[in-house]
Amino acid sequence: MISMSDKKDKRVRADSNTDFFLKIVKKEQEERKSQNEKKVELEERKTKTINIFFEVFNTINKMLDRMLNSKHSLRFISLILTLVLFFTFSGGDVLTSTTSGKTIKNVPVRVEGLADGYEVSGLPSSVNVGLIGPSLDIYTEQVKKDYQVYVNLSEYKQGNHTVTYSYRNFSKNLTVMVMPETASISIAPKVSKSFKVEPKFINEDKLDERYAVSVNSLSKERVNVYASKATLNKIDHIVAEIDVANRTKAFTAEAVVKAVDSNGKKVNCTISPTKIKAECSVDTYSKVVAVKPQFTGNLKKGYKLTSYVLSPSTVTIYGSRSDIDDISSVACKVDISKLAGSTTISGIKLEMNDTISKMSVDSITISMTIEKE
Repeated sequence: MISMSDKKDKRVRADSNTDFFLKIVKKEQEERKSQNEKKVELEERKTKTINIFFEVFNTINKMLDRMLNSKHSLRFISLILTLVLFFTFSGGDVLTSTTSGKTIKNVPVRVEGLADGYEVSGLPSSVNVGLIGPSLDIYTEQVKKDYQVYVNLSEYKQGNHTVTYSYRNFSKNLTVMVMPETASISIAPKVSKSFKVEPKFINEDKLDERYAVSVNSLSKERVNVYASKATLNKIDHIVAEIDVANRTKAFTAEAVVKAVDSNGKKVNCTISPTKIKAECSVDTYSKVVAVKPQFTGNLKKGYKLTSYVLSPSTVTIYGSRSDIDDISSVACKVDISKLAGSTTISGIKLEMNDTISKMSVDSITISMTIEKE
């Protein structure tokens, strides 16, 4: 039998177990409540942070909009971004190197103070500039590029002179050396001379080979050139450059007028006008004609020309039908003076008259058999 005391002990143990589990449940509820409160607080912080971020972003965006409307602000921003990138990728070496050197090549040379009606020659168009000093200052100069090298000729008159280059807009922390330091120049009065204008096609490689361009007229047949006598003597002819790229029908072009020497190199001078109008036609008519050599000079005594072979022996000519319909051959001159044996001559120029706008080739090769009489 179970005594009363045993029953009492069992009730006490049951009550103790119940209290224990109630405490555990209560503790778990409190922990869940605490976690929920922390979660709510974290979400509120996130929301607040995002709102602050977008407020700052919108403020910066408005500032950038105002700054981007200013050229000076754009340059400043570009400089700052360039410096940031430079520091990032250089690893800070620019700060650890106190002194360094750099040569800036091909800095343009400006001419200042030259009297009207005079020309300066002998002055190079560009020079090299050496910089010594803090790396950051050197790098900044390379980014800004607002420096200048110039010669001031306001104190110089007609004649030959040695002038020293000057410079501006370099950092005061840098030692600047222009290389070379001086130039030998000549100042001479300009004179005027009239030249005939010759049309010249450019970008012919971009013109479909089925087409040929011919010039009907130029708005100016002659132009005036102003330069010193020495410069005028260098001019071989004046060209009006006509761009024929992708032309398929008649057109009017604005041709740039240039002076060139015997090698086709541009001669710097003043030309009036600098541009003229060119009326041009585009034709697709062509025909194949024979190449006929015209021999000049005399073979060495006792020799005779027995045969020859041309390569190519025919050429395709282009132009308007009315201009080239009657052409049956194209001539080339072959100098046989003093030849005394079989020979081959290459690069013999074909003669193109004014009615032909284009030829498939402009030179040929001739192989001649020359024997004793």
